[in-house]
Amino acid sequence: MYLRITGILVILLVGVMMPVSAGAVPDLKGSWTRVSVERYSPAGGFENVTSYPGSYLINGQDGRAIVGEEKFYNQTTGKNVTELFSGAVSPDGRMFELDNEGSGISFGEIVSDHEFYNTVLFSDRGPMIISYHALKSGTNASPAGKVPDLIGTWDLTHNRKNSASTTGHLTIDKQQGRIWSGTEQVLDEDGTSINLILAGTIGETGRLYAVSSDGAFMFGSLAGNNSIRSAFIIPGDTDGTYVVDRVLTKNAAPVPQSDLSYPVMAGDWKIENRKVIENGTIINVGPVPDEWVSVSSQAGKFFTTVRHKQAAGVQPDVEVSGIFRVPDQAFLTGADSEIVIYHVLDNSTIEAMVNRKDRNASLYLDVLTRKPHIKLFSGIVHNSSVRWWEVRPFH
Repeated sequence: MYLRITGILVILLVGVMMPVSAGAVPDLKGSWTRVSVERYSPAGGFENVTSYPGSYLINGQDGRAIVGEEKFYNQTTGKNVTELFSGAVSPDGRMFELDNEGSGISFGEIVSDHEFYNTVLFSDRGPMIISYHALKSGTNASPAGKVPDLIGTWDLTHNRKNSASTTGHLTIDKQQGRIWSGTEQVLDEDGTSINLILAGTIGETGRLYAVSSDGAFMFGSLAGNNSIRSAFIIPGDTDGTYVVDRVLTKNAAPVPQSDLSYPVMAGDWKIENRKVIENGTIINVGPVPDEWVSVSSQAGKFFTTVRHKQAAGVQPDVEVSGIFRVPDQAFLTGADSEIVIYHVLDNSTIEAMVNRKDRNASLYLDVLTRKPHIKLFSGIVHNSSVRWWEVRPFH
């Protein structure tokens, strides 16, 4: 909140946000070669497909925005394929998200300026997982860490916004290298049993990515050997039913209690800058005055947002669900099946990676800042007019 009286500006902070440490962004431009490729699908099981041709060419980079093309051999058609991809690197320089012309969605870890791991998730194929390890041409791999053994039965607790917790089990019965698969059974709030097939990966830093047969995505981290904290979302969900805080434990480990606090997001957020990363190009659009985001409610790590658009012909505003995985990173679903990752940069700035999942290699990289809400009122304070700027409260 801001208070201006007779030319003197006093700043009163509304809410406290945990900043994310910005890391150096490596120069990713160049040719990359896959040194290992592992794949899992219910139909084919675990397969090592390293022998099939595959490479990346990152031919454009603007800060943390990247574009390029992927070449690979399609076993189904027996043909070599070239697809464009668009990507964005996280503020700490360690993680990235890609969207390509195919049906998969990719998340990965940057190990160094010449090495990364990539997970491609296909919910529509059973589900199917592909895990790549790629090196910049002419470089050598770093020593690989020990891959955790995830096989076993994990006790599962789901916490949803404004509702009772639900419990169940995830049985991981197969693992080869970094890829794992299993089945999940959850007793829902209404007493019905939900059964899912899941497949995922475990990364160098303990980060997990997984996808279910019905299109849900799991983003989490392994804590020790017997505990996983994660967010579980279904793109397209608009009522928060499947925006879930998800805790898994095994070997009778106690459910870890979180003492984390989360940023206060309430208010309107303007798009200060947008980069459109699409079909091999990076366009700096700058401010987007006819679009903004409002956060109308929050309960701890859960919150809801509305993305407002004033341009002609756009879809009506829709409230969508969000959840913080850690205090500086949140995931949002969307009615149009977008996956949005929010990174909290400081008290007044967040960044959004908007994966449009439209099979057109299209991402937005938005920088959002708080949008002042101005109230004018008649009053005299030492014979001076008073003007207040304040962030809108929770509804």
